[in-house]
Amino acid sequence: MHLFNTDGLKNTDVYPRDTIPIILDDDFRVIEGPSYWAIALAQKRSRSTETLKQYTTVLARFLQWRDDKGVKATNWQLTDEDVINAYIGYLINNKDIKGRPSNKTIEGYIATLSYFFKWATEKGYKHYWKMDLKKVTVHIKGSSAMVKTQKQVEKRTRIGNGSTTHVDREGDKFIRRENIPRIVELLDDVVYAFIVLVLWKTALRPKELFQLPYMGTGLNAGLKRYRDEELSDLKEILFRFESKGKDRDIKFPADVWAVICRKWMPERVKRAARYQEKNNGKMPPNNALFLSKNGSVVTSKMLRDNFNKVAQDSRCPEKKITPYMFRHAFATYFILDSLKQYNILGKAYVYNAVIDAELREWMGHENIDTTYKHYVHLVNRYFHNGLLDVLDDPLNEEIFKALEK
Repeated sequence: MHLFNTDGLKNTDVYPRDTIPIILDDDFRVIEGPSYWAIALAQKRSRSTETLKQYTTVLARFLQWRDDKGVKATNWQLTDEDVINAYIGYLINNKDIKGRPSNKTIEGYIATLSYFFKWATEKGYKHYWKMDLKKVTVHIKGSSAMVKTQKQVEKRTRIGNGSTTHVDREGDKFIRRENIPRIVELLDDVVYAFIVLVLWKTALRPKELFQLPYMGTGLNAGLKRYRDEELSDLKEILFRFESKGKDRDIKFPADVWAVICRKWMPERVKRAARYQEKNNGKMPPNNALFLSKNGSVVTSKMLRDNFNKVAQDSRCPEKKITPYMFRHAFATYFILDSLKQYNILGKAYVYNAVIDAELREWMGHENIDTTYKHYVHLVNRYFHNGLLDVLDDPLNEEIFKALEK
């Protein structure tokens, strides 16, 4: 990624600046959105040359960080709140000996990025960051507090490309698999139990999850209701879906689809009739696999609300439950089981292309090595801290039994 100032348009009526910043990729091709934004800033007479430089430099540094993380700067639209929080963590954990950049400066950086992404929304560029600068401020202060005491510093470990994380905090980010059967029992609608199963076994995001069809067509034709006698020989099924503006596919686990066919499909038929009663005889969309008790199509908000309700139950073994936590758990346990299989758990990091390729396929990541390295370092830290007595508890059979009740 490169930030250049060009004088090709200087002294024109349209662009009165002496220089106009443009942002290029590694092949020196213009990155459209960020460059157009820089040009739009240059057209504002209220923006001084120094302000223009500051704004574009902030954006360029962010894009360079994304490049370094393995996500090309040309994919700047693949930015959401998690990405911004990770960038805040990077800035805080890489302050110089004088404590620069300060928290106030970091807030300014993120405000500038929010200005760019707001402009991008107005210009029709799709992205995934819903801006809330109040939450950004809280996150900055919370992240700073984590590195204040030596005791906390000792608990931090380097992961991935050199950024750091806090072991206890990471441990609170995912669902422990031994707790899944207990969580399932607290759900007040069976539909969420089957959603938990899919999240746990596929690492799908909610927007991807809710593209699962009742009866698939085209490339997804294998996702259909099978007869009981067909299920014993069922193989992995192709599932193609839209993910962050691109088509992606996974091999949907046969055992999960078999449970859905046996236990969920009959219930879905009953709920479809309720949907039909409420909608003047119209059947629910064929691409909506999950329906609530009253026949409504389950949404991401309904899922979040239901998870929040369970987490507030005094019997719940987890303080918080979100769809992302199941995704994080999938990756953590995938690496844990893979390292054990290759007999390299707890050993010095060595890149394994086979494990990495399979993990990236499940997670939908394009970057090579980064995701794998992150989770290898994290799992090995759990191992060295003696936490695997909690993590290493394969209870897939118990989970399936809980879902089939």
